[in-house]
Amino acid sequence: MKLNLGCGSQVPDGWINVDYAMGARLTKIPFFRSLNAKLKLFNLNWNENIYLHDLRKKFPWKDESIDVVYSSHTLEHLSRVDGENFLIECYRVLRTNGIIRIIVPDLRCCVISYLEGRVNAEDFVEHLGVLYGNSPNKIKRRLSPFFEFPHKCMYDHPSLIEILNKIGFQTSARTAFDSDIEDIQTVELEGRTENSVIVEGRKR
Repeated sequence: MKLNLGCGSQVPDGWINVDYAMGARLTKIPFFRSLNAKLKLFNLNWNENIYLHDLRKKFPWKDESIDVVYSSHTLEHLSRVDGENFLIECYRVLRTNGIIRIIVPDLRCCVISYLEGRVNAEDFVEHLGVLYGNSPNKIKRRLSPFFEFPHKCMYDHPSLIEILNKIGFQTSARTAFDSDIEDIQTVELEGRTENSVIVEGRKR
């Protein structure tokens, strides 16, 4: 069993693709999909087969029942406490020697972009992804907290490795598609690996 946690639009076969974004939940409601198609309020291009679960809560899978946990650009949307609990839950459900692979934006890359002048000071906070969007549509602005998920925590390689190792994983930095996961190409998107922290390890 392989979990793709915070899957978004990436829902490969052979994985349990999990998300809890409002769009994923609303997609389960047939009348809302047709209503939104007419009003064009939100982009609800979500797969109906996504398994809905709030990743801030205890996972519904049994102890040591999962072989692989993959999560790309999800952990940073959780607070520091929720993020650590998320990783602890990953450890609980993974089998011994099971694989975990986490990808998050690299804080170091963001800072270097600013220091090298590629990002202006006035744009730096927005560049970190910690703000809600500023849509000209008033309805969208009011509803943005329900559909947008700014970053709540940032990581670099040393900090993420330290957290995972403290929980009990044996981890190291990796590069795009460098993985012990046999079908990594089915779940990993190249664009999501750029300027990112990629850490993979096993449950000891």
